[in-house]
Amino acid sequence: MHFVKIPNAEDQAAYEKLREEAFIEAKEDYAKAIVKYERDLAVAKKTSGMKLPKKPVEPTESNFQFTQFSQMANFTIGPFNRFYSKGGGTYLHAVTPGTYRIFGQVDPLIGAGVCYCMGSVTFTAEAGKIVDLGTLTTDLANSGPAEKGDSSSPRLAAMTLALDPVDANTPVDPRLASLPRIPADFRAAGKVPNYMGIAISRLPAIKGVLGYQRDRIIDRKAVTEFAPQAPGDSIQPAADAPAAQN
Repeated sequence: MHFVKIPNAEDQAAYEKLREEAFIEAKEDYAKAIVKYERDLAVAKKTSGMKLPKKPVEPTESNFQFTQFSQMANFTIGPFNRFYSKGGGTYLHAVTPGTYRIFGQVDPLIGAGVCYCMGSVTFTAEAGKIVDLGTLTTDLANSGPAEKGDSSSPRLAAMTLALDPVDANTPVDPRLASLPRIPADFRAAGKVPNYMGIAISRLPAIKGVLGYQRDRIIDRKAVTEFAPQAPGDSIQPAADAPAAQN
C-alpha cells in the first residue's frame, strides 16, 4: 500500500520555497538558452540548407512543471519488513508525524499498481504513537470474474483490497501487544490526479466512514459530498444513501 502525505502549513511553505527556487533557476536557464538560440538562428539564416533552431519556451507560472508534493513526501508498506504471525501478517512503519492519504496499491519503483484516485481515506499519524489502520482483506464485491462481454475497465483496477478499521476482532501481533496503540481516525478523501499513469480505482466503501453514490464520494462522518453540484442539480442528503455501496 502506498501512502502520500497531506501538506500542513509548514510543509506547504517549504514546498512553495522549493518551487520558487526551481522557477528562478528555470528562468535563468531560459535566458542562457535564448542567447544561444539567437546566435544559432543568425548562423542558420546565413547558411544555405541549414535547419533553423527551435525557439525555447519561456517558463511562466502557468506552464512551469514542478514535482508535486505528494511525489516528494510518501512511503510504501510491504511486501518487505513483515511480521509473520498466525492468521496473517503485520506491517509496522515509522513515518513523519502528519496526515496521510492511502494512495493505492502501488509499487513506485516500477510505477505499476492501482491508484485510489476516485475515492480513499486519510488518517493522522501522531508522534510517538502506533496508529493501527486495521486489517486489509479481499474486496469480495470485486473479487469475482468479470461478466461476459464486460470490458469497461481493466480487471486489475477491480482487484482492490477492502479496509476493515480496528474493532474487537482485529488481530494484534504478540510482539506489539504491550505497546500503546490507537485506532486510525479515518476520514473520507476526495479525488486526486492519477500522476503515476496507472490503473484507476477507489478504496471500497467503509461503513460509517466512506461511501459512494455512483461517482460521488460520501463522507459518512461529516455527511457531506465532495463532488460539486451542477446548477439546478437536486441531490438527496448523503445520510439517505445506502451505507454499503461499493
